[in-house]
Amino acid sequence: MSDRKHVVYWHDTEPVVPGPALRETVDCDVCIVGGGFTGLWTAFFLKEAEPALDIRIVEAKHSGYGASGRADGFVTPTVGKDIQALVDKFGTQRALEATQAVGRSILEIGRFTRRNKVDAEYEANDYLMVATDPAQVRRLEHDRTLAERIGGVAPEILSRADSQAVVGSPAVQASMRIGGALVNPFKLTRGLARVLRDQGVTIYDDTPCVDVERGVRSTVVTPGGRVTADKVVLATNVHMDSFPAFRNKVVPIWTYAMVSEPLTDAQLARVPWAGREGLVEAKSLLTCARFTHDNRIMFAGGPAPYYWGRDRRQRNMNREQVYAEIHREFLRFFPMWRDVEFTYAYGGTADVVRDYAPHFGTIGDGVYYGYGYCGNGIAMTHLGGKVLRDLVLGKDSDYTRLLVVDNEDRKPPAAYPPEPLLYIGSRVVTRLMDWKDSRA
Repeated sequence: MSDRKHVVYWHDTEPVVPGPALRETVDCDVCIVGGGFTGLWTAFFLKEAEPALDIRIVEAKHSGYGASGRADGFVTPTVGKDIQALVDKFGTQRALEATQAVGRSILEIGRFTRRNKVDAEYEANDYLMVATDPAQVRRLEHDRTLAERIGGVAPEILSRADSQAVVGSPAVQASMRIGGALVNPFKLTRGLARVLRDQGVTIYDDTPCVDVERGVRSTVVTPGGRVTADKVVLATNVHMDSFPAFRNKVVPIWTYAMVSEPLTDAQLARVPWAGREGLVEAKSLLTCARFTHDNRIMFAGGPAPYYWGRDRRQRNMNREQVYAEIHREFLRFFPMWRDVEFTYAYGGTADVVRDYAPHFGTIGDGVYYGYGYCGNGIAMTHLGGKVLRDLVLGKDSDYTRLLVVDNEDRKPPAAYPPEPLLYIGSRVVTRLMDWKDSRA
């Protein structure tokens, strides 16, 4: 256990040489705050639509350092964590439009990597939503019924034997195959940043935003310089609460993962898993597993805690009790891999909002935003880049009419309470989720 590195596995798969920081006052058409997936995809689609645009991105560390490069790498057709609530609020047709749009992003990310020669280890091999108890089987049945209701293709629920033929875990009682892909999120982020630089987009690394002075042309203030722009896009994910308009709209929830040493041929042979599908347990606080490109096993999930005072410090990666619980879950799924050694144990924060769904829109003065992925952002940020492109360009389009856009019909998420109510409430919500899962 002492040999485990509290370092994000993905960050060790590609070296990083940060670009230069901003050290002057500049002027541009669009300034994007945040060099993760939301900011990068927005820049990509803006540059594609209007090649002459002068686009500048300010990034506190480097692209891929934050949530985008710490994700588990599941590219899923997910619109928030509660599609039922979106169906109830907006109707089946609008829910279907959003689901189909994010589903297309899964395929388009793959095309992007091939077209631009980005070695993001993209594998279009779907994922398996699995049930390990009767309550989770009922949840699969509910999700299948919901898919039929919104007009999608309802996946078949596989029996225990058929499920274990796909992924040979004795814990699995039933499953559904869902369209999706796996990716190395760090390599995708770094590759996307390289493509943008080649297209003429300026990315300032080591350049945190300390203020946005709103006006006819707003100014992004950084420690070493200023960027004045016609349009500003706020794409800082879990750090959106640093801006006054979003102060209590988002909370940082920690999620954790462990990654093993590369499995030997003998170890691989113990578990039927020929398709290398991702595995996701059918519950609110997800447990998931997947292979990496070099046949390591990633196992993630377990607790998803909120730490007092919105604590995002990296010291929270050193939580041995969390990793002990994740390892117990791993052995529940794969007791035949008891001898597998885990060499990485790490965590990161996800941006969670009250309605568990992403939000895009404007706060006026030419300032736009996108956030609220709740840990399901790889495909959704790609779609969000198109949404923000059209909002910035002032276009009324199919993307700006999606249910993820804040407008007269859809309001921004409700605010969270201050401490200590926030800390207490986070624990109550976790217990309610567990209770709800047990009664599904």
